Amino acid sequence: MLRPVERRQQILRDIAEVDGSLIPKLSEKYAVSEMTIRRDLKALEEKGLIKRTWGGAILWSSARSEPLVLNRERRQRLHMRRKEAIARHAASHWVRDGDILIMEGGTTVTAMAQFLQPYEELTVVTNGLYTADKLQRNLRSNATIICTGGILGPESSTFVGPMTEQFFREFHGQRLFLSATGLTLQAGITDPKMLETQVKRAMIECADEIILLLDSTKFGVKSLMTVLDLDRVSRLITDDRAPAEIVDQLCGRGIAVTVVKAA
Repeated sequence: MLRPVERRQQILRDIAEVDGSLIPKLSEKYAVSEMTIRRDLKALEEKGLIKRTWGGAILWSSARSEPLVLNRERRQRLHMRRKEAIARHAASHWVRDGDILIMEGGTTVTAMAQFLQPYEELTVVTNGLYTADKLQRNLRSNATIICTGGILGPESSTFVGPMTEQFFREFHGQRLFLSATGLTLQAGITDPKMLETQVKRAMIECADEIILLLDSTKFGVKSLMTVLDLDRVSRLITDDRAPAEIVDQLCGRGIAVTVVKAA
């Protein structure tokens, strides 16, 4: 059996890879109790290496007061089933033929692309290089895909900077599909990167309706900068592991919350 220090080092890698119920899966993997895993997570949090969330944890850098930003490939795999369930619901219920959509370049929003095939005519504006590629592969030939240009962020594969912000000031869309790093009742919707936050704010200003796609691991996480306040959110789509007490409070604030079952 691994010593606690060795197990905790491995758990740091597991947090970025394990999908679904983190604590039960780690308990089974290391043949220890769930209480032991919770103590491990608490010890890692006290060292500033992670931040615990409802039912799990995310990697964290206390020195920078923000979560560690994983590269695109690793983030794409993280909690994939939850993201795809959320994206499928968004695409099937909140998109109509003829819509002008704004899709930011996060992994959950990008997952919508594979579910947009049934629509005959769409115009989609995005700042995501990877998102634009996925849209080109999945949308019908008469769809219009508009990509912003700007400074390409190496970790996110999204375009940022003043050119990108100005780009969105020239456009108008019915619906913005937006994701972020965290949600708390006090700070609202938050992200760790200043340039990406500024682009998201420009997107928000040019959309009639803001639909937030957040998997349950983002609840209770407060990152560096507030992207928008909760009263600006038109609808939130999340998965069935989202904490019920926060969902109830969001509904009490007048936010339409849809909870979907992850596959």
